[in-house]
This record gives sequence, structure tokens and C-alpha cells, in this order.
Amino acid sequence: MDMRLNNKILISNAVLSLFMMLVTGFGLYYVVNTTIFYELDSHLLQHKQDIQKQLQENTSTLEEIILLGRLGSYEWIEINHYDDSFPQNSNHFSTVDTIRYPDITELSEAYRKLETTLLVRGEPHLLEIYEEVAAWERISMTVLLSVLGALFLWVILLYVVNQFVFGRILSPFYDTVDRLEKISSPTQVGEPFPETNTYEIRVLNRALNTMLSQIKSLFEDQKKFIQNTSHELLTPLSIIRQKTEKILSSPEKMDWKSIERLNEIQHTAVRLTRLSNALLLISRVENRQYEMKDEICITEVIKQVLNELGDFVELKGLTVKKKYSDEITITGNRELIHSAQYNIIQNAIKFSQEGGTVVITVGDGESEPVFSVRDGGPGIPEDMIDRVFDRFKKGEKLSGDTDSSPGLGLSIVQSICELHGFRCKAENNAGMGVSVSIFF
Repeated sequence: MDMRLNNKILISNAVLSLFMMLVTGFGLYYVVNTTIFYELDSHLLQHKQDIQKQLQENTSTLEEIILLGRLGSYEWIEINHYDDSFPQNSNHFSTVDTIRYPDITELSEAYRKLETTLLVRGEPHLLEIYEEVAAWERISMTVLLSVLGALFLWVILLYVVNQFVFGRILSPFYDTVDRLEKISSPTQVGEPFPETNTYEIRVLNRALNTMLSQIKSLFEDQKKFIQNTSHELLTPLSIIRQKTEKILSSPEKMDWKSIERLNEIQHTAVRLTRLSNALLLISRVENRQYEMKDEICITEVIKQVLNELGDFVELKGLTVKKKYSDEITITGNRELIHSAQYNIIQNAIKFSQEGGTVVITVGDGESEPVFSVRDGGPGIPEDMIDRVFDRFKKGEKLSGDTDSSPGLGLSIVQSICELHGFRCKAENNAGMGVSVSIFF
């Protein structure tokens, strides 16, 4: 699936922000927990100092301290006789799961525990102070969720802001892309791409302006060359045809071999004349030298073309089937539309086998009106099907000889379709033959 550049950037930023949010969350959780345990340990040490001070002031309160220490809501103390299992004058912190009231519940809770020694009347005792961790963990989780929630809202806000900002920044780039998508031939190159205040897009537009200007200039030179050459060829070709016709008008003065050679010369001159006329037609179409104001009924043009090609249809014994599901009327140049349909139907007749069938379809296609012609020929090789509209593509593979190739006919059709804003397509049929269609 294609994705626009700004969407890719936004998604990448969003994924990166979420990843950083997760890393920050884990880091924050570690920092908060470390801070909490540090505070707990400091609190436990302070509690030890308070007990030590209290015992120094009044040693008879040891039993009271033990009793009162067991009544605390979040902490309690245990003082036992020292058994040399623990080094004196040292502090050991740990987190343990224990049951404070085994007679009431079997559920254990997490406590932070301080193990240390305590001197009572000159004798060492083992002091254990417990403080509940759950309350501190709730504080830690509250802080963590609050920070993560704020970060998540920040990511969403950043995404929305970036979408607006990137849309503004990349707007000239998308304008360039949209204009490039509409250019399918050098004749459609319009105004140069504008200058922008973004360096990369400005460099891109300048490079495109230079490239398209060169392409357009080369294309114009090529069109002028073809037009001038074709035009200049018509006069000598006309003279050659007239000369050969004049000589052939008196065949009794020549031998049979000379007559055959003159016929070949005349045939070649006719082919070159047709080629020159075709090139001139393409040149005029590409130069938009035709008015596009005629209201044209497609079926009426088909009727005229079939009348003109009727002798060829009868000569090959073809059957022409017409499938008109709807009348199609378009606006354009009647002469050019006639030429396009003439070339398509003429090709269908040329490549159909003798006694075959040519099917002409007019009506609504899947999404647009269509004119289609299906022949009964051998079809087009798959490696050539996408190039049948290319200019000067000789089709030896179509039927075995170059004389039967479509030549410039389909190239003329494509130029006429581009001028009118139509679309043309050629495809092999499932059984045999080729369908050439114009989508209006």
C-alpha cells in the first residue's frame, strides 16, 4: 500500500515517541522505586536512632517499646536476644514478604526490613524494624501513571501539531508531485515549477524545470523535423507517382520485367506517401491544430467507416457484428474521431482470418463509456502487447511479415485519444484475436 511522505514521517515520529515513552516509563519506575526505598531506609534508620535514644534515657521502657511497636498500622518492631548470627553495629536492609498477623490472615504482604543490633543495659540485642511497602508502591504507581499519561497526551498533541506543520512544509512538494502525475507527454508541460523557501524542494523544482525544458525543446525539435521532412517528401513522392503512372499508361513500349519494377516503385511511393501523411497527422494532433467543438455520435461514425471499408470486408468474407447497448455522444473533432475509429477497424479487418468475425461494441463499460473492436486474428505476443501504440514499432511477430504490421495506425489512435482526454487499450482475447478499445 502506497503511503504519503508526511504520513510516513508522522508514523515514524509517533513510533519513536511511544518507544521513548516506554523507555522513560521504565526509567522513571526505576528512579521512583530507588528513591522510595532510599526514603524507606532513611526512615527505618531514623526509627532505630529514636529507639536507641529512648532506651538510653529510660532502659525500663524496652518492653513498652516492643509492645507499642507491634501496634503500628504500617510498621512494627521485633527485639530479640542477640545470637551472634548477625554482625554487631551493622545495618542490613531487605524487602520481604511476611504475614504480620498469622492468626487473622494467610495473605503475605511486602515489607521493608532493617536488621541491626541494639545495646540494652550493655547487652546486644537483635532489632528488626518492618515498614509496609504497599502504600509507597501506590504512591510510586500513581506518580508513574501520571507521568506516562502526560507523556501520552504530549505524543498525541505532537502528532497533531506535526501533521499540520509537515502538511505546510511539504505542500510545495505535493504540488510538484501532483503536477508531475498529470504530465503524460511533453506537450502537457506547462508553467515552470515555482520557487519555494525550502532548500531541498527548491533544488528539486529547479532540476525538474531544467529537465522538462530540455525534454520539451527536444520534443519540439523532433516534431518540427518530422513535420518538415514529411512535408518535403510529399512533393518528390507525388512526382515519382505521376512519372510511373505516365510510363505505365503505355505498357506496349516496355517489356514485362520493366513493368513489374515500375509497379514496385509506384507501390513504394504510395506507402511512403501514406507514411508522410500519417506523420503529418500525428504532428498536427500533437500541436493541437484542430478545433474540438463538434458533437459526435460514435455509432454514426462507425457506420461511415464500415461503408468505406465495405469492399475489404467482402473481399475477406468477414462478418461484422455490432453490439450497441447505448448511444454515445462526445465533443471533439469529428475528422480525428473518424480517423481513430477507421484505423482500429481497419486493423481488425487486416488481421482477421478470412471468413472470420469482427465484433464492434459500443456502450457503458464498468466505469466509463467505451468503443471496442475485437478481431479474429492470431493475437499479439505478450512481449509486444504493451507496445502496440508505440510509434515505428514493426510487428513481424504479429503475422510473419512486416507489411501486415499496424505501423503508425495505433500510434495515431493514441495521439487522438490524448488530445481528447480519452484512454485507449489493447488486450488479447481469451480465445483468439485482439480487442482494441477507446474509453471516453
